[in-house]
Amino acid sequence: MKKLLCILLVLIFAASAFACVPISAAADTLTVTDGGRVLTAVKVGSEFIYRVGVNAGDYMIYTGQGYIKYNKKYMQPVEYGPKDSRGNINMDAYCFPQVIRNTSYVTNYFGLDNEIRYNFTSPQKGVGVFNDENAHYFKIRFKALEAGKVELNHVFEVMTTNVNGDKLRIFTEGKANKNLDPVPFQVTSAEAPTALVGDADGDFEVSVMDATFIQYVTAGKKAEFDVANADVNSDGDVNLRDALSIRRYKVGMTTDPGVGEWIFESEK
Repeated sequence: MKKLLCILLVLIFAASAFACVPISAAADTLTVTDGGRVLTAVKVGSEFIYRVGVNAGDYMIYTGQGYIKYNKKYMQPVEYGPKDSRGNINMDAYCFPQVIRNTSYVTNYFGLDNEIRYNFTSPQKGVGVFNDENAHYFKIRFKALEAGKVELNHVFEVMTTNVNGDKLRIFTEGKANKNLDPVPFQVTSAEAPTALVGDADGDFEVSVMDATFIQYVTAGKKAEFDVANADVNSDGDVNLRDALSIRRYKVGMTTDPGVGEWIFESEK
């Protein structure tokens, strides 16, 4: 009887441990979908790039208006892009390709809660760059705030072209004009980061423990780290200078500019 009870307890323990694996694995992960299609899965606290591509065929784009619908419980937009002399970030410069920024001014960037709205117009020349689904029309960084599964969508409210002097809609409320040949289409994707500069121990955050870990390894202790994460000053070597840079970063002091930066393959 005791033997049977022991076997039963072992089986219960094994089953419970097995059941906990997917739960714990998903407990810190945000899965992002579009129409039910999985775009990416990222750890909470990390950033990801959301990208929209559009194939407009041979049609020039004269006006564009749309919005990105997201859930602020699970994610938040991240200000990212070049800074001006006063330290302000021009989000449009990051989110829209140069061809749009050069022909017209993008307005109404941030709108209501859970939405990012924009519109632009180029009435004279139009914009004719978007004939490749891989060319981004719009992109933005989001930070994952909470674990779970959530939808993220972009909708072309209105996109117009000009045919023989007549205005013609390419998209209306997210639906393509099927009378056009070829029929235009939208492609959405999301990209997870490949590294976090300063995250030497691989826990997806930069902390004093990363500096301690580098010191531990450089002192001759047997442990491994990702050089792309640990070499924060990009001098090709991981040493105490990198550890010092991380410590300075954590207390708000001036340090190497890459510390705390999420690295994406498409932006290397």
